[in-house]
Amino acid sequence: MSRAYLGQCEYKWTHADTDMEHIWIRRELGDELYKTVESNDWEWRLLRSSSTSLPGDIYCRCDVYVDLPDDAEATLFRLKYNCKEVNKHET
Repeated sequence: MSRAYLGQCEYKWTHADTDMEHIWIRRELGDELYKTVESNDWEWRLLRSSSTSLPGDIYCRCDVYVDLPDDAEATLFRLKYNCKEVNKHET
């Protein structure tokens, strides 16, 4: 199992842990990438922190990661989307 960084987005803290959060993530990453992660039941890993470009008490920054298995499907995903592998202990 490995972790890959997919991107980041910003939205209101009130959207965290709601369906709206996934709408923002899908918008940022694109439909195809988002659907691939969902259809394979891969685990999203979201690292939230206060926004640095908007008021941090209202907006959060979300760094989006996914945990990928060590199989052929995940390898193709890594290559297709040029995912950056990260150490799980860093996130």
